[in-house]
Amino acid sequence: MTACVPGLPPIPSRFGFAFSGDGRWATCLRGSQDEITLERWDLARSAPSRRTVAAGPIDRRTCAIPLDDGRVVLMRPPDGPSGRGEILLAEPPESPDASTTTRATCPTPPMLTGYLLAGPSPDQTTLLITLDDTRHSRIWRLSGRRPHLEPVLRVPGTLSGGVWLDGGRLLALDHTALDHTAGGHRANGIVVDLRERSWRRAWSVSATSDDRIAAYSPRTDHLAVTSGAPGAERIGLRLSGAGPVRFPTVLNRSPHPRTPLTFDAGGHRLLIHEVHGAASRLLVYLPAEDRVEPIPGPAGTLWPPASWTGEPIHIRFSAPHQPPTLATVPGTAIPAATTAAAGAAASTSIASTGGVAGHRWSTSPHPVDDRAAWKGADLVELPGPAGTIEAIVYGGPDWRRSRHLVMALHGGPLSSWRFEFDPLLQHLAAAGIAVLAPNYRGSTGYGMEHLRPVIGDWAGPDLDDVVHLARAITATRDGGQPRPILLGASYGAYLALLAAGADPGLWSRCVALAPFTSAPSLHQSADAAVRDRVARLSGLGHDDRTGPRRDVLDGCGRITAPLLLVHGTRDQIIPVGQSRALRRRLLELGRTEGPDFAYVEVDDDHVAVVQAWPDVLRETVVRFCLGRERHRFHTGQEGR
Repeated sequence: MTACVPGLPPIPSRFGFAFSGDGRWATCLRGSQDEITLERWDLARSAPSRRTVAAGPIDRRTCAIPLDDGRVVLMRPPDGPSGRGEILLAEPPESPDASTTTRATCPTPPMLTGYLLAGPSPDQTTLLITLDDTRHSRIWRLSGRRPHLEPVLRVPGTLSGGVWLDGGRLLALDHTALDHTAGGHRANGIVVDLRERSWRRAWSVSATSDDRIAAYSPRTDHLAVTSGAPGAERIGLRLSGAGPVRFPTVLNRSPHPRTPLTFDAGGHRLLIHEVHGAASRLLVYLPAEDRVEPIPGPAGTLWPPASWTGEPIHIRFSAPHQPPTLATVPGTAIPAATTAAAGAAASTSIASTGGVAGHRWSTSPHPVDDRAAWKGADLVELPGPAGTIEAIVYGGPDWRRSRHLVMALHGGPLSSWRFEFDPLLQHLAAAGIAVLAPNYRGSTGYGMEHLRPVIGDWAGPDLDDVVHLARAITATRDGGQPRPILLGASYGAYLALLAAGADPGLWSRCVALAPFTSAPSLHQSADAAVRDRVARLSGLGHDDRTGPRRDVLDGCGRITAPLLLVHGTRDQIIPVGQSRALRRRLLELGRTEGPDFAYVEVDDDHVAVVQAWPDVLRETVVRFCLGRERHRFHTGQEGR
């Protein structure tokens, strides 16, 4: 008998948001299944309106920015370092029935990656910033009525970000230097003079800190920066162009990570993004009053960039029941610079479900939203062996009593579950499976005290937390119910496999998506960027922290729960050889492929497998968790 897996509407998402300098327009990519479309938004109305831009083939790598006059500049990136992409200038029609007018195209130069940036001047200078190779970046200007790319400046290192400091001549960028330190790649703020074709370092606090220029107001000449010195991320301000940068205590006393996003149009208020555990929220800093006020709003997750050129704020938002989309924060919800913030704003917690009356955010619906009844989730706090552990829970107040209960382990390790829409967790919940997604020690968003224990000690405190939670939950479940199911992706898959062997009797099944088998083996087989991360974070070289107890190949013989292993053949983060080695080891131990474990290779990359983008992959995982069918994912590479 095959378990029934409910079908879901197409999973929608909006991503890649960009805003015009005057705040009138926005662009984003919208994904549904394998279809990617480009949308342009008119933000001048009380309710943002959107229109699909028919500008030829679009994929997830496409970069698009709107200009102040409503035109859209797109970049279709090349397929490889030696390939050629395309820059396209499109003018969406005013009439919904008219066709998009393509003004001109030009080829991109060879590059590893790149992004577009539009200037604030009336002539709308458009820049392409590329990574030429692993050692150099280049700035290009899009010029002429028949556009062509004019090289402006080549800079050693990697460039990112972009904050204009005047009408279009001076541009601040984040610059990652070529030299490495014990702390990893070092970033500092540079200023590029486009007229003189020169650059200089403008913001650097120490030789070991990441220091960035985050926001600037031409109206007040206020500048916001961030710095990792002396060991913790802080926000600094230089007010009205005078005096040194100062780091206000009220801005930096919170243990939760904060990032400056943008100033308002008048330059008197600074918008701050704060990661508050699994959720995030917006704050306003009032420099003249040295005061921080929260903006009341729904619990969820927010992403930069943000636009704040008029009364409302526009930003990308998601919640467990809300696929990512454009959110509008009304001006009535935002603390003013000249009056004290409303008491409701000061008292609204991060768990608010929508803000007080008159202050409610609006979210732009997806075309399938009227057909979708997405499952909601809750934030709960559970006792751990070394303190409270926050977790996201699907399944309502009786989630512990659900017949099928999945404990989902996030990747990273310096990552966390976010209070956002997750297609795989949504699919599990739709099938009646309760989900517990804990942010155990090592998760980000809870301060250094929660994060630090896992740095240099992979599968130490975090594994202890996972096993502790499972034992506590199992003790509250009825004896006739199946034991919890482990599900992990990337680092979480490594952790899940170790947990399945550490206490085999705790688990009924285990799903590992793109796992690795040990820190030393990943360091040996991965590319340079991953090797650098493993060397800095795992405790490599300390046998007590990377020894047999933390090697899946040594411990997999103790696993008794049925396994589902899935890996992408084009995974460039964790090579597929990691899962192939585990499969070989299981066969050497006498395990039978089929009854004991299922092994599937997918013709896709790391992100697609870890986030379970393909519908058939999600269905495979759900069926396996229901315990009626191991796998039905035909790729022609099973059992390799």
